[in-house]
Amino acid sequence: MGTIIKRKRKDGTASWLAQIAVRRAGKTVWRENRTFELRSTAAAWIEKREKDLAKPGALENLPIGETRRREVTLSDAIDKYVEDSAKAIGRTKAQVLKSIKEFDIANKLCAQIDSADIVAFAKEKLNTGVSPQTVSNYLGPVAYSCRPQCSFRPLGVRRPMGFCLPMLNADG
Repeated sequence: MGTIIKRKRKDGTASWLAQIAVRRAGKTVWRENRTFELRSTAAAWIEKREKDLAKPGALENLPIGETRRREVTLSDAIDKYVEDSAKAIGRTKAQVLKSIKEFDIANKLCAQIDSADIVAFAKEKLNTGVSPQTVSNYLGPVAYSCRPQCSFRPLGVRRPMGFCLPMLNADG
């Protein structure tokens, strides 16, 4: 069901924010919004877009970049990241990405990965005897690969957990 909200711009003119949210089994599976000059245009867009999204398979067929809540595992997201990379991925990064896919977190849906999963992954990697900086190097690709699907900032857990050491100043 769509909602239209009147918004006031910096210059004082009005705009209309049209919002659509699709819920399945009590959870929001799709959210979309656009701003329009006229309320009537916003209402027409909502009506058309809701009809489009109501068609069978419409949500499942959206391009991955267009949806935040698509059911994609971290492993799939890593594969897509490697496939879509504009420049060649270096040896170290390729090894890191391949290694991440061997951990349990790779089988989780990106939309379901939360900070507790990131911390568990980091601790698991830390227990293999690597340094906190190495763990931080592993967290970067995890966060980047699932960023479009996550509703939180995955890299925000690195420093408080001691996985990313603060830089020392020139005096040591």
